[in-house]
Amino acid sequence: MKKFLHAALWLLIVMLCAGCTEQAVYKHINQDEAKQLIAVNPDAIILDVRTAQEYESRHIASAKWLPLSELRKKNFMALPDRSKPILIYCWTGIRAEEAAEILHQMGYTKVYEFGGIVDWTGKFEGEEIGQGYEHISQEAAKEIMELNPNAILLDVRFQKDYDKEHIAGAVFVPLEDVLAENFSKIPDKHAPVITYCGNGNRARKTAKALVEKGYTNVYEMGGINDWTGAVDCAEIEEE
Repeated sequence: MKKFLHAALWLLIVMLCAGCTEQAVYKHINQDEAKQLIAVNPDAIILDVRTAQEYESRHIASAKWLPLSELRKKNFMALPDRSKPILIYCWTGIRAEEAAEILHQMGYTKVYEFGGIVDWTGKFEGEEIGQGYEHISQEAAKEIMELNPNAILLDVRFQKDYDKEHIAGAVFVPLEDVLAENFSKIPDKHAPVITYCGNGNRARKTAKALVEKGYTNVYEMGGINDWTGAVDCAEIEEE
């Protein structure tokens, strides 16, 4: 009897483990695998889960847009067929991983995550192709700075604005310095450079100027007015 119970218990454990294996999470694939999967599956959906502004500025050719914010709200109306292959990307892969997990949990059966557009070597579509720099969201900027220790965040406003308040870790290089070719604080022309100002206008002008001066990895993320991360403020002296 004991042997029978022991065998039954062992069989139950094996069955549970097998069940766990069948419920494997979404699959991470590389760029080449993604391209092959797209080539052999004409109905496959390439899903961009970044913000609207990021998508409009540049996205992988034929990609559908459905931001992570909507997936978090369980808004799946744009993805009615849960059996189609869905290949998800964002900027570097962080948001894509979360999006893939959400879809997997909601019953989508062929979910693949292939990282970020930053590594994509295929075709692109969007408004900003050819201008040399790319507009990115706050989230993408944070990802770049987290993954690239050499990345530089440039505050391109006026000195008084920087002194009053600036994003933590930002380097002060005003637009005027870039136009005057004063690059002492940004010597590496191949390191990621992210520009910001108050509302995005000076940041765009600075990004364009940096590209014209030979910088190869330039991004513009708008203004500090929308920043939700840490900031450094000037100390107010008590009277």
